[in-house]
Amino acid sequence: MIEKLKNPITNSYEDFKKNLLSDEMPWYYNNKTVPELPDKDIPFFSHLLLRRPDIGTQEKPKIPISNICSTYFESAYFILKEILDFNNVKFNVVYRMNLNLTFHTEIKTSQAHTDLELPHKVIIIYFNTVKNGRTIVLDETNKKLYSEPKENKIIIFDGKHRHYQESPGMYDQRIVMVANIQ
Repeated sequence: MIEKLKNPITNSYEDFKKNLLSDEMPWYYNNKTVPELPDKDIPFFSHLLLRRPDIGTQEKPKIPISNICSTYFESAYFILKEILDFNNVKFNVVYRMNLNLTFHTEIKTSQAHTDLELPHKVIIIYFNTVKNGRTIVLDETNKKLYSEPKENKIIIFDGKHRHYQESPGMYDQRIVMVANIQ
């Protein structure tokens, strides 16, 4: 269910990663992974590249349009496309792209969630190796499937499955890019 993709580690990927890991990268604080849930959740920093479409509800319909939110979008999209092409993963649309930076916290895991209410795949690119900080995907029976955060590792899974992350180890920072495609 969690498929590992090969990373071609191109020059554009290395350049993007260098910028991402620099002290020039702007990060924005979020106090929860899933704002709608009342439970405690892991706080994190993010850099939104492409905002997810808001399909709303039947009572409160919204305009279902993704929109670019960052000057880093183009280079992030380019490396995502390189990776997907290298792995022969076909897609029609990118719904959302986000960079996440999570520090160690006393809260051990984020809330289990899905990223979109539309059919999609989730791609996670790990930009560094950390202790703990695993991605956990729940299958149809709620069995936990784990992905270790290893530098340059890339995973893909069906977005219908709820997933969450563990808090990284003390003094570690988990840095990933999450993309939702169809």
